Amino acid sequence: MAQQGSVTAGAPYRGFSYLFLFGVVILLMAGVIVVSFNTYIPPVWMWLIQLALLVVLMLVISRAYTHRWLGILIDERNKYSLSRLQMALWTIIILSAFITAVLANVQLLQIVTFTGAVDPPQVLFVPVGRIMIDALAQVGIYNPDDSTVRPDVDVSQLNLAQTLHDGEVIYIPLKGETPPQPLILNGGGAEGQPTTPLSVQIPSEVWLLLGISTTSLVASPLIKGQKQTRIVMNESATEAKLSDLFRGEEAGNFMQLDLAKVQLFYFTVIVIGAYAIALASMFISSENAITSLPALDGGVIAMLGVSHAGYLTNKAVPKDGGDGALPEAQPQTAGPNPPGDSGSSPLAPGAEESEGGVG
Repeated sequence: MAQQGSVTAGAPYRGFSYLFLFGVVILLMAGVIVVSFNTYIPPVWMWLIQLALLVVLMLVISRAYTHRWLGILIDERNKYSLSRLQMALWTIIILSAFITAVLANVQLLQIVTFTGAVDPPQVLFVPVGRIMIDALAQVGIYNPDDSTVRPDVDVSQLNLAQTLHDGEVIYIPLKGETPPQPLILNGGGAEGQPTTPLSVQIPSEVWLLLGISTTSLVASPLIKGQKQTRIVMNESATEAKLSDLFRGEEAGNFMQLDLAKVQLFYFTVIVIGAYAIALASMFISSENAITSLPALDGGVIAMLGVSHAGYLTNKAVPKDGGDGALPEAQPQTAGPNPPGDSGSSPLAPGAEESEGGVG
């Protein structure tokens, strides 16, 4: 029998296969990013693809390190943890949404019109984050090879490092000309436009929610550490069951449903589902650059905060009603031995005597 920590004959192959799967998922994620630069992918589909790839990546990592597809949810008790589930779900949702918003901004083309020295006027389709000097090179005003400006053009009144915005009409004056003021007319698209595709804000309410989830993830082991003699643990991760998400953790209630866990699970699923719908709606209806992920209502944050507080408080309260120690197996006491019995335990009805017994 192999000792703990020994490597079986198939382990190197399995390790290589998991590493291969990990590499495939990373390449697929990179492939989606590369394709998005050249081919338009609807943001909602891009989000679903990124969401699926992050889920697969998490499953592969779990399988490689714990030999369980959902091993990332197993805690130090070798049981499935509700706080780990919540953190994993929020991490996947937020990361996939942020990546998709950035890629959607990269795909978005803004319309900018140049007039004046640009005759006839030219309409450019420029990506988010493009600056003035890049656009001047596109319309032939600026030569990037020798860093010179067309001799008859006066660009002294323009900020060459200024970020362009959707709908702007920019007048390029000639030398000696009295240009109209202002030189840049806002077409209505500059308000709220990001300066770069990465300018996607994560609302403070979402950060607060992640902070609440992280607090539960960190505080749960600390509370359990103060009750080591009460906590029921599995010997290995292979004994973990999904029912662990809803059952008690101590000797006094590990066979019962934990109402605080059930409540927190419902709140988590409902809020994450509602937030996923809000994200899908944002990606479906987005026509301009995405500057922020959807915010959460303060009431939702308060509800989750109260649920987490109840969840942690419930963990801190002993459930065994005694001194807190796990019940020990008591030796079975037998009555007086029947006459002629040498002290060996009686055979079960219908059982045969073992080899070496009376024939």
